[in-house]
Amino acid sequence: MVDLTFQKFVDFLDRRRDEILSSMIIEKGSETYAFFSKVFGRYYTETSGGSDFTTSVAASDSSEFVRELYNGRKIILARGYSIFENSTYSSFFSEVTWVARDDLRTLTTMLMEDCEHKSLVNLLESEDPGMILVDGSLTGRLMHGDKEIRGDRLEGFPSRYYDNLLTLLKMVAEKGTVIAFVSKSSESRSLVSRIIKDSDPVPEESGGRAEHIVDHVLIKSLAKKPGYSKPVLFGSSGFPLPGSVWTFHILPSISDLPMKIDFLSPSSEFDPGILRMIVDTLFWAYSGQKVYNIWLSKVDNMVKFRTEEVEKIYMREFERTIGIPMYETRGERRARIRI
Repeated sequence: MVDLTFQKFVDFLDRRRDEILSSMIIEKGSETYAFFSKVFGRYYTETSGGSDFTTSVAASDSSEFVRELYNGRKIILARGYSIFENSTYSSFFSEVTWVARDDLRTLTTMLMEDCEHKSLVNLLESEDPGMILVDGSLTGRLMHGDKEIRGDRLEGFPSRYYDNLLTLLKMVAEKGTVIAFVSKSSESRSLVSRIIKDSDPVPEESGGRAEHIVDHVLIKSLAKKPGYSKPVLFGSSGFPLPGSVWTFHILPSISDLPMKIDFLSPSSEFDPGILRMIVDTLFWAYSGQKVYNIWLSKVDNMVKFRTEEVEKIYMREFERTIGIPMYETRGERRARIRI
C-alpha cells in the first residue's frame, strides 16, 4: 500500500493557500490594509529600546504533568518557579483524582498559574525586585471565571485561585513593584477593537474583515520597524483589583512575532514611566526568537517537567509507595513509546 498522506497534505495546502495566508497577514493593496495603514502610526511607536530598563528582575513560569491511570483517575503534577538573582522560590501541587475531561485543560492551566502566583508571593515576602515578569496573560487569568471544576478534591479551587492572584497583585501594588505578563501567542483584539472604535466611519470591507484580525496579525502586517503599540485598558474583571490592567504589544525584532504584554497600573490611568520601563527592559533582555527574554527563558528551562525526570523519579516513586506498577491506558503507553 502506498502512503499518500503527505501528498494529500500538499493538495490541501494548494487548495487552501490563499485562505490560510489571508488569516496570517493583511494583504497589501486591500481596502483593509489601506484603512489600517492610515491610522496605524497613531497607535504604534517605533523604538529599539531606551535607557529606562532595570536588571532587578524576577521571573516566574510553571509546568504540568498529567497521566491517566487504568481506573480513569489522573495523576496531576504542577509546579511553579519564581527566580530572582541567585534565589529560587517554588510551589508544588500533586493529586490523584477524577476530573471531568471537559474541565481538565482549564484545571491544569489554572493549577500552573496558581503555582506561579504562590511562588511569587513567597518571593516577595523575602525579596524586593524592581520588576516581575510572568509567562502568560493576566487578562486571560481574570477571565477564567469562578465556575467550579467537576472533580474530586477540587471543591472551591477557583475561589482559592483568585484569592492567591489578588494577594499577589496587592503585594505588588504595596511594594511599588512593576509586574508584567508576557505572552508570545495571543488571540487579543484589544488594539484592533480600539482602532475601529476610534474610527468613524469604517469602510465596509474593512469592518467585516477586521472581525477576524487579531492584534498580532495587524502589527506583523503593518509594522516597518521594531516598536510597541499604545496600551489599551482592560475592561472590568469583577474583582477588586488594586489598580487597572492595561494591554499592549511589543515587537522587539521585525523578523520575530509580537509579544502581548499585560501590566498593572496603580491608578485608573497607566503611568508612562512604567510603560517605558517595561518596554526598555524587554528590549534590553531580548536575545532572539529562541530566547525572547533572558529571565523567562531561564526559569522556563528550570521548571519544565522532562520525560526522564517524570519516569525515573516521580513515577517510580509512585510505584514504590503505592505498590502497583504503572499500568497506564493504551494511549498513554503509546505516548511514552513515542517519547
